Amino acid sequence: MTLPQPVDFSFLDQDEFKTKYAVDSAAMNFYVEGIRCEKCVRKLEGMVGTLAGLRRLRVEMGKSLVHVEVDPSLLAFSTVASAIEQQGFRPIPLAKEDDFFTLQRREDRSDLMRLAAAAGCAGNIMTFAFATYFGGPFALFAGLSFLLYLPVVTYVAWPFYRGAWQALRQMRISIDLPMAVASLLGFGFSSFELIQGRSDIYFDSLSGFLFLILLARLVQKRLQRKFLSASELMEGLALGRVRILAMVGFEWRTLENLRIGDSFLVTESETLPADGELQSPQAYFSLAWLSGEAKPKLFLKGAVIPAGARLISPEARLTARKMLSETGFGKILQQVQKFSLSDNQTVQISDRLAQWLLGTVFLCAITFLIFYWPVSAVEALRRAISLLIVACPCAMAFGTPLALAFSLKRARQLGLITRDAKVFAAAQQVKTLCFDKTGTLTDLESCLLDKPAEISPLQQKIILSLENASLHPMAFAFRKAFSPFEDLPAVEDFQELPGVGVVGRIFGKNYELRKHLCSSNETSCALFEDGHWQRDFHFSSTLKPTSKATLEHLRLRGYKPILLSGDRRAIATKTGQALGFQPEEIFAELSPIDKAHLVTRYAPAMMVGDGVNDSLAMMRATVGVAVSGGVEAALKSAAVYLVEPGIQGVAALLDVSETAYALIRQNLLISLIYNVSAGSLALLGYINPFVAAILMPISSGLILLNTWLRSRQ
Repeated sequence: MTLPQPVDFSFLDQDEFKTKYAVDSAAMNFYVEGIRCEKCVRKLEGMVGTLAGLRRLRVEMGKSLVHVEVDPSLLAFSTVASAIEQQGFRPIPLAKEDDFFTLQRREDRSDLMRLAAAAGCAGNIMTFAFATYFGGPFALFAGLSFLLYLPVVTYVAWPFYRGAWQALRQMRISIDLPMAVASLLGFGFSSFELIQGRSDIYFDSLSGFLFLILLARLVQKRLQRKFLSASELMEGLALGRVRILAMVGFEWRTLENLRIGDSFLVTESETLPADGELQSPQAYFSLAWLSGEAKPKLFLKGAVIPAGARLISPEARLTARKMLSETGFGKILQQVQKFSLSDNQTVQISDRLAQWLLGTVFLCAITFLIFYWPVSAVEALRRAISLLIVACPCAMAFGTPLALAFSLKRARQLGLITRDAKVFAAAQQVKTLCFDKTGTLTDLESCLLDKPAEISPLQQKIILSLENASLHPMAFAFRKAFSPFEDLPAVEDFQELPGVGVVGRIFGKNYELRKHLCSSNETSCALFEDGHWQRDFHFSSTLKPTSKATLEHLRLRGYKPILLSGDRRAIATKTGQALGFQPEEIFAELSPIDKAHLVTRYAPAMMVGDGVNDSLAMMRATVGVAVSGGVEAALKSAAVYLVEPGIQGVAALLDVSETAYALIRQNLLISLIYNVSAGSLALLGYINPFVAAILMPISSGLILLNTWLRSRQ
């Protein structure tokens, strides 16, 4: 059996093919066949530190996609592709997005064909074996079994040989190695026994063993693909088609054909597939995907509505201003598919345990073979083969990544957008929960207490112009309180300063709408013209309906919640007392730096707050959770973003974390108990290769079943 010759990837360096395949001069995407587990991901992503000029290599295990970024002056795409192939994989450059689905279906067909060949050969070989057990002609049926095992030992077992060979070239032990050794050693032993006319042949058990392993791997791949997909997020956005407005009516187009400047129509409950400038006089949108606030917000003509906003009004006309892939919502859809389990410490520990067990199995098999050979060479070989078959730690290797992938999927279903699976391990360490006040424990829906009739129309126009592009609760309160104006003055040099306010130049004057401390116990801001105070505005806010019950639930579970607020002490104390905080648990008049210091003092702690204003505290926290602010900006500092309003998502995160590690412990325990018990029985002679082939997939099946049952809960 000869190994295939390396593929010549030099064509990737020619301009014609760079135009076809390269995303830009420094980036290219590959569909990589052979990615089966997290160890494969680590092998590929580990190339970054060993290949000069390779800036980045990121693997999407659920899709078998590899995204490559290089320094064109130091490294060619052909070199990267060749290096991937040397790791034991088959890289295929992607020319366009449709290629991914075509190649995925092609690999699936190849897997199914190999599985079908294994099933057909194993089924017939077992039929012949049963015939000999009941008195059939042994020589005839054994010879037929030998012929049917030839495609099994070559075609069916080929992926195991390739994986084992590539690992040995790199001086490593692969999980493919015991399968490859058992297949070849069993074939050689059984062929020798057949020539000698003896009945100790195991073509039936070996073919059944390889069939069951291929079946378990296929199920594992499908589950990983399902758990690692981002379909739960995509359900909130209609990506298939868009209504482009024409001279009369509209025409449907695919989203890929939407261009900047196109006018398009959305109807009630539909989600914006691009940033769009509102052409209708006004419209209500839900920003649940973007700000965590489920209540609809009023936008006026000329406002740019972000992609991901859902229309609440009957219909709205907009002009495309930014494509989905360039928007915050589009980027977060890409972000949730970029996570990797390869740098997760729990996965690494599990992988080391599997490697240790694999080495122990080989050592036991070789030691037993040497010491038992003088007693009975045939029995020594039979028991060693049985041990290699029955005690392969496949289940231990993929059980932990599969559990974490399931937990990521479960988190998305509960409205938790996570950057990666490391957050579950971090959440297990948390003892203190630090909560911001405004927008976290209190409702984002602020209410303007001042009467609009007391505010001049000019000031109302200036305020609406300044706040038209803002997503701050006060901005929505102003728009809700003031009647819409047909024409609003243009704003020059507009800026929104997180935690401060908005500024801009209108009618040649500098206007500021920012925080202002006054004697009232309510939240306030003030309007300034060229630095001169004009008037104050006062707002009230209410507690979120779920805040008090969630905090009580978290206290009962042993967590210590504390309140961190930038508001004055009177406001923070009033809110804190209503939510059951003790005086020593309430901290007021804090700057962003003060919050960060407190989070560090209470470590290990979770910081729950605004994704922008509390970003420093979130970065210092063991786990940062954002409940408001733009989702793209929030996930730059927070590990988790809560889509649903309210802090009940914090309890859900802790629940998912506990479930994830309970599942990991269960999977590891199942695998360990099985391997130790079955391996011992094999060495004692109670399990022959045929029984070992039947038992071997049981641990993988139990872990797959255990994980699947959890996914159905």
